[in-house]
Amino acid sequence: MSRWPFLSAVVVSAVLSGCAADDPYLFTDYRYHQRGSVVICYNEDTTTLEQVTQMAEEVCRPFDRTAKLQLNQPYQCSWTAPTQAIFFCTPRPGETPPPIQPHLAPMRHDNPLPAE
Repeated sequence: MSRWPFLSAVVVSAVLSGCAADDPYLFTDYRYHQRGSVVICYNEDTTTLEQVTQMAEEVCRPFDRTAKLQLNQPYQCSWTAPTQAIFFCTPRPGETPPPIQPHLAPMRHDNPLPAE
């Protein structure tokens, strides 16, 4: 019995599964957010930078800050979401928010904040 049919099926399934694109996801957790840093991994073929910026805005909003793109690097994350966008939570122009408080950092299991 030849192993070629089995090996070719494994190769084909691996190639096809690699073609699927992941949804954008937060690469950082609440400890980074406490320092005002947000990193999101996404696929440029299926997600726009505006969508990624909106995700970063949701992370920065509890700290009374807005997300500012610092760096957009290709090929830094997974194969299905290879692009990494790095944001810093910065004060809005003309505002002076209080320092970021650790207890305001969102936990992964928290419900999303309501829309304003």
